[in-house]
Amino acid sequence: MARPPETTAATNSVLAELERRQLLLQAGREFPSIANIVVGEEIKGSWWAHPKSNLIYWVCQDLDDHPRVAEARLLAGKVTALWHTTWADVAAIATARARWQLDGLSSAAKRLLARIDAADVRTDALDWRADEKLGDVCRLLERRLLVKAEELHTESGAHAKRLGSWRRWSDERELGELPSVDTARARLEQLVGDRHRLLPWHSGASKRATS
Repeated sequence: MARPPETTAATNSVLAELERRQLLLQAGREFPSIANIVVGEEIKGSWWAHPKSNLIYWVCQDLDDHPRVAEARLLAGKVTALWHTTWADVAAIATARARWQLDGLSSAAKRLLARIDAADVRTDALDWRADEKLGDVCRLLERRLLVKAEELHTESGAHAKRLGSWRRWSDERELGELPSVDTARARLEQLVGDRHRLLPWHSGASKRATS
């Protein structure tokens, strides 16, 4: 897909809003989102079906490459862009291994988490033999902030993920001493305001484990 000429301007608009809010959904109606900002209206359904989907795609690619932007499934279990000012707070919560993160994990999810804690894992290199679908387990671990995921495009054109630990991620970015979990949660809850139920420690979606 060719990069539209208006991509840079659209990316700059999204970055300005992300810096102001510090959190944006990639897409969705639950919270301000990159997709809606790019098109200037609320998208109903998948943004891939929108006439400006190509522009949204390239803006997301720009954000992926931006040094002050990261991603996590933080709000409503969906991909959320994180401005760098939130990184230490998200990492503090992610590395706490609180009860809401660990309760009810299946044996397959626990085994995968142990592997990721030891070293980064590529999903396309896993010999996955569990009853649960690998994608479902990965998304659950992401929603519970137990793993830091990075989307990959393989040489064959397929999609895969690199799954790593939030501890290694924060060390690589030299975030230093992380805040307390209570402080981190309070800061993020302040950013989302009355939509705090979107955060995973409040959301019922994050509590659903694979069977």
